[in-house]
Amino acid sequence: MGECYQVPGAWHLLRVGSWARAHRPSLHCGKHVSCRRTQRPHHPMDLILVCHGATDSAPGVCIGQADLALSSEGFTGVQRLAAGWSAAAPRFLFSSDLRCAQQTAQVFAARFAIEPLADARLREMDFGRWEGRNWVDISRNDADLHRHWRDNWVIQQAPDGESFADVIRRTGAWLAALLSSTAQDDCVLAIAHAGSIRALLCHALGLSPGRAQGIGIEPARVSRLRHAHGQFEVRHMNTTRFEPE
Repeated sequence: MGECYQVPGAWHLLRVGSWARAHRPSLHCGKHVSCRRTQRPHHPMDLILVCHGATDSAPGVCIGQADLALSSEGFTGVQRLAAGWSAAAPRFLFSSDLRCAQQTAQVFAARFAIEPLADARLREMDFGRWEGRNWVDISRNDADLHRHWRDNWVIQQAPDGESFADVIRRTGAWLAALLSSTAQDDCVLAIAHAGSIRALLCHALGLSPGRAQGIGIEPARVSRLRHAHGQFEVRHMNTTRFEPE
């Protein structure tokens, strides 16, 4: 039946599914070091995941990799989040290369005097031809395609786009490279999107991807993972401030 992870806060026990173990990619960084290399018996590494601030996207519109800017409300939320950081400054700052994530990263870059590193592997899911269209319009005019995708969204790609499994693979490749090149006592901050953060959580915790839609990730919210002894654990999830340890 798999292992259970006890997650503090609003989360319940999350069961590791057989899908995740069977489909966990064999990923390597540029130096061909396995992503599961975990024999460093040092202090834990903190991975802090921040979802970019709010944008001006219209309600009900399919937004994946559309290159949207932060709204004024989005900037305010990110600035409030950055100002509330109470721990030591992160050693590394990574970000999706999409505009809303880059603008979010710049707020943290100014706060910590650190250069953000853009990485396309942290992008939101690519919805292909559905990008920018209203979901009601998609369900009516692409009814068969939409129905098939809705029923198989983990493995079924959007037209000319990605499946959620694709997002898990590319975010997992980023995480693999991070684990193979980062000291265990580092603090890493990554600015990403709701979908890519859910994918990272599935990969890091071995969760069944079908559970991902039940993970609440909102704009300008922070989640903290801790990596020690070859395993990740959730310290806090989708909060409006950086919780003290």
